[in-house]
Amino acid sequence: MGLYRMHKEFEDYLYNKIMSFPAFILAKLIEPDMEFNDIHEIDEHRIKDFKENYGIEAIILDVDQTIRNDDREIPECSKQWINLIKRNFKVIVLSNGWSQDAQKYFKSQGIDYIYLAFKPAKWGFKLACKSLGVRPDHVLVIGDSLYDDIHGAHKNNMMAAQVKKVKEDEDFER
Repeated sequence: MGLYRMHKEFEDYLYNKIMSFPAFILAKLIEPDMEFNDIHEIDEHRIKDFKENYGIEAIILDVDQTIRNDDREIPECSKQWINLIKRNFKVIVLSNGWSQDAQKYFKSQGIDYIYLAFKPAKWGFKLACKSLGVRPDHVLVIGDSLYDDIHGAHKNNMMAAQVKKVKEDEDFER
């Protein structure tokens, strides 16, 4: 192995270690109230539990890396899950991004879409509660980011569930 290649591999290794350090620290400082591999683990049984044991009346939902991967179309399995959630809770979307396609979809579902929210800033979470007509302690925030979603929820006295990945239609077991 050449000296240049060894240097490059060491440089890549060091870069990856340095870049993973903030995520490591966040994981030690910020803990979600619940963790799920994907949103589909939040099923009828868990919905009943949220209502009966935690008094949850509303869901604040993140978009990217929670119900869809990046700017891709929302998978049909996520749309079906959203319909389940809508039947049981008041739902609003709070996103740091903006997507015309996502906005159009949520509008067609009667779901408000607050975009460019600068999470974890409090104003977006407060606006979501005001729009839904619920107190923060009756809200569950569902998102992927420890800092933006989980920390933002906790700053606002809300419960927080972290989703680890998005399940695509082809991965969905019916």
